[in-house]
Amino acid sequence: MVNRGQTYEEVIPPAVSYSRADGELWVIGLRGHLDPEELDTVEDATEDALVRWTGPLVFDLREVGFCDSSLLNHLLRTARRRSVGVFGGDGTVRRLLELTGADRLLPSHPDLESARAALSTLPRQARP
Repeated sequence: MVNRGQTYEEVIPPAVSYSRADGELWVIGLRGHLDPEELDTVEDATEDALVRWTGPLVFDLREVGFCDSSLLNHLLRTARRRSVGVFGGDGTVRRLLELTGADRLLPSHPDLESARAALSTLPRQARP
């Protein structure tokens, strides 16, 4: 977690390339091979965003080389708490979303601007 007085960008773990507000969205960039061993860092970044931000979260998957059901489950749990979208996932990530039916709950967008257009029209949600 982020210690008092630090920003998340000062303590970015390896699986997270960035985590920041971007207009009406909070964007978390993920990278590398995301399996259960790496998930703690993603969960910490997500929890930090949920505490700081009341609007939709978007996960940037452009730098993700591999993910399994642990990341998928994390995204679905997050979507129960807040509006969530993803963008930039390669064919493997998109296929995982499609095969599991998660694409209906986790809208996938080709880029950040498409995600912004789709998610910015949603009403801001109160913190859980």
